[in-house]
Amino acid sequence: MFPTKGFNAYKQHWEDQASFMDKPPWNKEKILKLTISADFDENLKELQFSNHSLKKEHGKYTLRLKVPYNYYDLDDFESKSLALLGIQENWLTDISLDNSHCSNR
Repeated sequence: MFPTKGFNAYKQHWEDQASFMDKPPWNKEKILKLTISADFDENLKELQFSNHSLKKEHGKYTLRLKVPYNYYDLDDFESKSLALLGIQENWLTDISLDNSHCSNR
């Protein structure tokens, strides 16, 4: 059984959703970018994000995550993602879908 919240829950959920469709789970063009107030840094530690995904910049945390290939077809993708990640909306200062600049495709 996988965790109910945090990075591993997010990853496992979207991979499970894609597995029965015989498609790769991740969109190679977009990422989910969450900017989180530093006031919640203790809360973030519990969620076990990697140093690759979570960076502290300008007194805030920026979390960058892959998005599922069909994120645009999903109802309320951002809210579902926050629930899986265990992040509350009041922690956020910004949420966006950005172009991916990752070379690991």
